[in-house]
Amino acid sequence: MKQLSLSEARAKLSTLVDEVNKGKGPVAITQRSKVKAVLVDARWHDRVGEELGFYQRILKGKPLKLEGTAELIGDVDRALEELKREREASFQRLIEQLK
Repeated sequence: MKQLSLSEARAKLSTLVDEVNKGKGPVAITQRSKVKAVLVDARWHDRVGEELGFYQRILKGKPLKLEGTAELIGDVDRALEELKREREASFQRLIEQLK
């Protein structure tokens, strides 16, 4: 993505708008070396807005339900103990490496 400082973008705004409109990609506008804005094609902006609206409607319409989507098998307590032992062994190896 092309990056320009705010002063450069201001001086070339008309050209940048034409380039973005012709599909040459978005342009990041920086201020004090940080991206503060992105100039994008209006059609792309509209598509993103529509997609965001679609997902917002889905989230409002149906709450996400995870109940019944996973099944625990095996001994969970034993698995947790094994994880604790492995974590402790990993910490010990790290301590040894740092010495």
